[in-house]
Amino acid sequence: MSADISPPSASPKSLARMALTAGIALLLIAAPVAGLLAWEPVEEGNVKVVKKWGATTGEVFQPGAHFVNPVSQSTASLSVRPQSYTMSSQSGEGAEGQRDDAITVLTEDGLRTDIDVTVRYRIDAGNAVKFYTDYRTLPTAEERLIRPSIRSVLRTEAGRLPVTEIYTGEGQTRLKQAAEEQLSTEFAEAGLILEAVQIRNVELPAQYAQAVEQKEITEQRRQQKQDELAVEKLEADRKRIAAQGEADANRILSNSLDQRILTQKYIEKLDRTDTVYIPVGGDGYPQFVRSIEPGSNAGNVSNVTVDTSGAASSGVGGNSSTNGTADA
Repeated sequence: MSADISPPSASPKSLARMALTAGIALLLIAAPVAGLLAWEPVEEGNVKVVKKWGATTGEVFQPGAHFVNPVSQSTASLSVRPQSYTMSSQSGEGAEGQRDDAITVLTEDGLRTDIDVTVRYRIDAGNAVKFYTDYRTLPTAEERLIRPSIRSVLRTEAGRLPVTEIYTGEGQTRLKQAAEEQLSTEFAEAGLILEAVQIRNVELPAQYAQAVEQKEITEQRRQQKQDELAVEKLEADRKRIAAQGEADANRILSNSLDQRILTQKYIEKLDRTDTVYIPVGGDGYPQFVRSIEPGSNAGNVSNVTVDTSGAASSGVGGNSSTNGTADA
């Protein structure tokens, strides 16, 4: 005896109930996933350019949390922090650190000179869409805009300067100003902000650098000689002024010493000593004594040594003097 077992039939009502249950379960599972996909965080120092179906919409997300449609929308992150692009002859510096990347220029007089330069810039957050549309990334902008622009402007400006000026502070300032003036305009059109151009070093040709060094040494020696001559001149002036002062003093003293003053000085000298040497005239009388009028203080002299040689002064007499006592 055989029996046929048929599967239970499902009513339309039960099928609808089962579909509703599955939909709710799927929604509960997909909702958190969709929420995570729709939340778009932007970190400080960055912005995000919003795209819809791959094309920029013109909208830029600033730092914070934003929601997007994960199905049709996407974003591209850009750093708006300050950036530096360096071209240098020093190994390990700049974008091309493994080779000499200095900018070689020709000066006005045809000499080759290497210049190390750093360009400091950043993306303009307000023009991030423009920058992203033209360059997409910072390395692309550096290769296509910054590098050729700085090389062009420095070569043009260096060609207007002689080698004697390009390495000076004034010459480097001219290079810096010319570069900043031109790059500011080009950067603004590309959605960038130029912060500064730094001329870090100007490497002169070896033979010219030696000539400059020798010239500097010669100039230092010349300056040293000038300083020595100035010191000698000051010393000579000092001696001349001292001699002139002494001559003036002697002249004033000479003009003031008349016979009356000399006699008074002589009398004062006799008052302070018992024995002096006095000059004697041709007639055998002391020169000062015979000029003294009777009744003067000379009568107080008690002991006077007379030097008949006529060549003595107070306290200095020859041994051939004839000693004696003279009553003035």
